[in-house]
Amino acid sequence: MGELQGEMMAGENAGVLQHVFKQYDRHGKGELMPHEVQSLHGDIRMGGISYPQVLASMKYTCATHDTCTQDELYDLLQEMDRRYFLLQDLRWEFSLLDRDQRDTITIEQARWMVQAVHGKNFSKRKWSDFLRNRAIPGTGVAFQEIEVLLCNVKSSLDVLKDREDEERERREGKIPSESEREERERLAEEEALMEKERQRRLREEERRRKEEEKQRLEDEARRKMMEEEDERRRLQRQKEEEERLLEEQRLRQLEEEEARRRQDEMEKYKDAEKILEDTSEKEKDLEEQLRIVREKLKVETDEKKRKELEEEEQRLLKLLYDLKHKRIRYSLKVAIKEKDKYQLNYSINEFKTEKVEDVDMDLEKAEKLLREITSRDNLRKAMSRREIEELEKAINVIKKNGLEVQLARELRDANEILARLRKIQRIRSEILELKQSTVAEIRSYQKPPPVVHTVMTATFLILGHQEKETKDWKNIQALVGKTGKDGLKRRCLECNAAKISTAAAARAKELLDKQELDEVRDVSAGAATFYVFSVAMVEEAIDLAERGPIEPETSDSRVLGAKPKIDPTKMVISRSKQMVTTSGPNTRSRSKTPTRKK
Repeated sequence: MGELQGEMMAGENAGVLQHVFKQYDRHGKGELMPHEVQSLHGDIRMGGISYPQVLASMKYTCATHDTCTQDELYDLLQEMDRRYFLLQDLRWEFSLLDRDQRDTITIEQARWMVQAVHGKNFSKRKWSDFLRNRAIPGTGVAFQEIEVLLCNVKSSLDVLKDREDEERERREGKIPSESEREERERLAEEEALMEKERQRRLREEERRRKEEEKQRLEDEARRKMMEEEDERRRLQRQKEEEERLLEEQRLRQLEEEEARRRQDEMEKYKDAEKILEDTSEKEKDLEEQLRIVREKLKVETDEKKRKELEEEEQRLLKLLYDLKHKRIRYSLKVAIKEKDKYQLNYSINEFKTEKVEDVDMDLEKAEKLLREITSRDNLRKAMSRREIEELEKAINVIKKNGLEVQLARELRDANEILARLRKIQRIRSEILELKQSTVAEIRSYQKPPPVVHTVMTATFLILGHQEKETKDWKNIQALVGKTGKDGLKRRCLECNAAKISTAAAARAKELLDKQELDEVRDVSAGAATFYVFSVAMVEEAIDLAERGPIEPETSDSRVLGAKPKIDPTKMVISRSKQMVTTSGPNTRSRSKTPTRKK
């Protein structure tokens, strides 16, 4: 329908106009009624115009005033379009006058609006007729009442009637003199200028009110967003704290169970050292007996006696083989009891190399204990390095190997450190996302609130500054204003709690304990971020100072270069290997055995 309207406006296609006319002339009378014209225009322009406007348009362009022929349709649509677009501007002007949004304006405002639209063509007669014909005189004027009057154009008939009125007033002596007319025109112009200025002030006030409302809504939305973010963080911290307490309680129970289990288990190995020592002594005696038998074999020539000596040698070899396996088993038991990492590793390798039968399942216990000690060492190293990724990896390895019970105490400490490190990491992310305008807000204070000065003093204390440097706010302004590697945000991101002195941490804690987070946040959002950062770093620094350096309880001597811890009884191995092969007790050894010098 928009394309048809364009063609009709251009007047280039009479056939299209005729087609449209016939489409709406449903009864074939050769004329359109007002409601049909209104429907046609409504299909062309969204919403169209009101029925009184349609009647006014037909009155202005059509000969019969209440019907439209095909020849009159183009002019009628032109007039209706003029009113359609004019009404859009007039509605906006009306809304500016309607400050209270009651959909009405005063009679004076309505007269001024009509007069401003018509200018020199303003007709007092028409205005008087409008006031006289109102349904409820003296009430506010709605836009629908004056929309037709505003859009009407002075016709030749209106001009004729106005001239007749002027002629009648002149005959009756009601026509004012030239000076009076000039005075009235001047007053009317002044009134129009005053009304125009008033309307400008109204628009300016409306614009300012909208801007204030917009700013208020933005501030309200920002405040609500901050409250929601604070609530989210609070709930997250509460959830993490609850999970940490539950995990700590669970690990404490596991630790108690593990302590009882270890105590019961150690009862099995309480005599292991004594049995190992006795076994080693018996092994030495057998070695000596075996050496004597072999020396006799070298010099004996009697076949019968040689056979007896060989049988004795085989018996001793079998006994020595059994004693050796027994010694290896009890060496492993002693290593389990002593929980020495290197000794365990040595005993496990020996146990597997000699293919000793695992009667008491000690090999499995030793390997599990070795994994436990290794995992504990790795966890302690991760705790000392304070790296989140390494700490998480060490904790996951312990859980994967099923060592949560055995390392319950260490896991509890590690989870506490991990929670603190995650908190610091989260705070550093908040500092990284901190807008420069927020930092500039802190610097812009000429006389800062005491709470802001206190928080920034504590912040620069943990960053390595002396408290006397922060007494003067101008010094803090200079420090906050630095950029690059000396910038405040970058220094906070690179801050290492291990390098914070105990005195600085204690003084910063003393300053921060006087403030509350909500109190700081109400004054400055930027200062609140640095408050949370300072509190977390102080807690970490104090914890590091209280714990001291965390080192593994056991260490591999091969790595550290120390002399390995070996039980003296293990020296028997070097001698027994010369006499007993690993293939079994029935293997006869004819190798030359060196004699011991006395």
